[in-house]
Amino acid sequence: PDFYRARLPAGGPLAGRDPAAAAAAAEPAARRLVTQAASLRAALEQVGPWEGVFSEGELNAFLALDLPRNHALVLPGWCREPRVELLPGRLRAAVLAGYGPLAAPLWIDADVTLQGPNQLRLAVTRARLGLMPLPARAVLGELARRLGRLGAVAEIRRGGDRPVLVVYIHSTHAPGGRSHWLQAIRLAPGELAVAGETRRGPVRPAAGR
Repeated sequence: PDFYRARLPAGGPLAGRDPAAAAAAAEPAARRLVTQAASLRAALEQVGPWEGVFSEGELNAFLALDLPRNHALVLPGWCREPRVELLPGRLRAAVLAGYGPLAAPLWIDADVTLQGPNQLRLAVTRARLGLMPLPARAVLGELARRLGRLGAVAEIRRGGDRPVLVVYIHSTHAPGGRSHWLQAIRLAPGELAVAGETRRGPVRPAAGR
């Protein structure tokens, strides 16, 4: 898809650009995201409200450079070059799936909302392997399995005429009686913003659980 090709600035196999020069240009943005993520993590450890804002360029620079360099085992071996596009309330995400001449972009277009505190809701509107449509339920099932391996709780529900994936984010009861609550998420053109609160006291179950 065009959005994927346009977001391969770090010398991906579809970018048609010099890999070394593109990677050097993206390095500062990748460092900014790591720094911002560290600041957000520090804020999470303090009782009170917190927020974070990340640009699409920073996210894609991280995915292009820092993810394979420092977190290579996050993706399976048959997936590489992940990229995202941020739109109002929507996320497009793609990876290059497969090997050699059999590789093709695997991508989804999904609505992303917060159903309740610590409850992330993804509704896939389109899923493709290259130009071939994929069943949304199968894609969400694979996402749920992989999130489960990372310790998250995810389940597929019916949302009108399409399946949705609800991801329950652990409150992460921290030493000293602290718990973390994601209370807002906003996707805008080229930007992701999150906000929440760290509370002192026992963990309360999320609504509906």
